[in-house]
Amino acid sequence: MSRKALRDLADDLVDAGSREHYSDAALYDYEYRRRRADVSFYRELARQRLGTGGRILELGAGSGRVAVPLARDGHTVTALDQSAPMLAKLRTRVADLPAAVAPRLAVVAGNLLDFELPKPLAAPYPLVIAAFNVLEHLYTRVEVAACLARVAAYLAPGGAFAFDVQLPDLTWLARDPERRWARTRFTDPTTGRSMLYSTNHDYDPVGQIALIRLYYEPADGGPGPRRIVKLSQRKFFPAELEALVSHAGFRVVGHFGDFSFAPLSAGAESQVLVCERAPIPRRKSPLRR
Repeated sequence: MSRKALRDLADDLVDAGSREHYSDAALYDYEYRRRRADVSFYRELARQRLGTGGRILELGAGSGRVAVPLARDGHTVTALDQSAPMLAKLRTRVADLPAAVAPRLAVVAGNLLDFELPKPLAAPYPLVIAAFNVLEHLYTRVEVAACLARVAAYLAPGGAFAFDVQLPDLTWLARDPERRWARTRFTDPTTGRSMLYSTNHDYDPVGQIALIRLYYEPADGGPGPRRIVKLSQRKFFPAELEALVSHAGFRVVGHFGDFSFAPLSAGAESQVLVCERAPIPRRKSPLRR
């Protein structure tokens, strides 16, 4: 296979990994139903920055795991995502919200790289968030810069952009890609069948992209659907991440190691950043000394 063919294959795998994990919204919600620490973090951050009600733009909002609690807290939330199944689930959730809450949550389809909000929603936001590793779907420096430029376009003066990504675990990245890891038995929320989950991955240390395979198969080994779902994630190291943010015109005002605002440390699973637009340096007049 030629180098171009290999590059095209790798690009196809990365693209599939940005979509497939989000194609089954019911299963996704079931798998992450106990993930609550990040929800608490973004709710607290919104309270600190906005009080009891303010405008929030969430990138990669999915089915609303974070957006819905924020709307319930009194905030007006614009929830943006590109996955049709996740957006459909979110719209269903919005329809089921109390009449006082539903109007505070707007659902928008859009890509992280070039999203444009419709006019009623396009006014600057004092808080923009991207929860649960959303930015790990930005696979190149160019993509990171494009996304941060869109954030800057919608961020109000004095506003904050907050997001979380995983802290790269070198032991995990170096795992044998032929073995199965994290074997877990669960009940499929749609079929009710007992299933077995496992995973493995390949890691490209040059591109810093993990190509993850999620295996779903009947726990009893009998007949039935077996699926391999791809998930691709770009890994960001802390100093690199701060440099990328700085290059895009932001300054980091908080770099935490968990969702309780603790300092970043070597044993952390996540790194959580709160950023503001860096002030533009005033040019000194050539006539002044």
